[in-house]
Amino acid sequence: MPNSKRHVLLVILILLLAPAVWNLAASRYQHARNPVPGALYDVEGRQMHIYCTGTGPYTVLIEAGASADSLGWRGVQRTLSQTTRVCTYDRNGHGWSQPSPGPHDADTIVRKLHALLDKAAVPRPLILTAHSAGGLYIRAYARQFPKEVAGAVMIDSSSPAQIDELPGWHSDWEQDKRNLPGEIWKDRLQVWSGWDRLTGNCHNAPSKELEYLSAEYDAETCRPEYAGEEDNEVPYFEDSFKQAARLITFGDIPLLIITRDTQSGKQNDAIWDREQEQLKSLSPRSWRIIASGAGHGVHHARPEIVTSEIDCLINYLQGGPAPRLGTTRIR
Repeated sequence: MPNSKRHVLLVILILLLAPAVWNLAASRYQHARNPVPGALYDVEGRQMHIYCTGTGPYTVLIEAGASADSLGWRGVQRTLSQTTRVCTYDRNGHGWSQPSPGPHDADTIVRKLHALLDKAAVPRPLILTAHSAGGLYIRAYARQFPKEVAGAVMIDSSSPAQIDELPGWHSDWEQDKRNLPGEIWKDRLQVWSGWDRLTGNCHNAPSKELEYLSAEYDAETCRPEYAGEEDNEVPYFEDSFKQAARLITFGDIPLLIITRDTQSGKQNDAIWDREQEQLKSLSPRSWRIIASGAGHGVHHARPEIVTSEIDCLINYLQGGPAPRLGTTRIR
């Protein structure tokens, strides 16, 4: 091959590889500039991230929703840790916990979480606190380790009934599952090639109350190892719903249910409201708060409700006044 052609091919190869190398270097630089808070522990051959702050007789363990990580709970954690111990963590493939092979259903998530808590020497009992699909996972945890749970908080939580009761939910999920392999391939190609960084798509704007964490949010984007992992729990939703449904009661522990404002008139609001109300049957000591004006991300729209009601639950556990058990009210 003539030298001129070799030079042309070499230039083309460099042009193709340069964005990928740039993305990898930028990703590592952002990581170095924004150290991971908390600690990493080896769980089943993968590093898992957990961040605990504050002190108290109970540990509020926060389980984020599907496709979400612990970073979105930093504001709630900062407030709650002034009065109690709070731990947030990342499931595999999210936040700063390495991706892992195998299933990502509720029982698998619980097994790894329990091992992580043991390795991090997190004191029990726990107040399991979950948002959205995280509600499925804390139900599975409470079923397997009931003696470790002192209370539960479900924040606009998924219900095992929604897979059949919410119109179109099951068919939409089936379609998402079919589309997922193609979406993963596309995501990996765009990240690995450096295309996303080249086109300015390596940013993840936080909600308003967490704008001070924008650099940490950006540090979690465009990481080659994590590309395509955001929706790794989607294929296992049906299994997770079935596993969560095995818990028919939390027993005689306080159960706080905080839900979005279902008076917006949106489709399926009435069904969602009924399912949230039915969650109260999981404990004889339950109560529900409807966060006025809030959507699904209650902890972003009305974080003060989340923190004050959890404080109320903890105070109750310590012998303080009982909340309005059995009631539903709007705040």
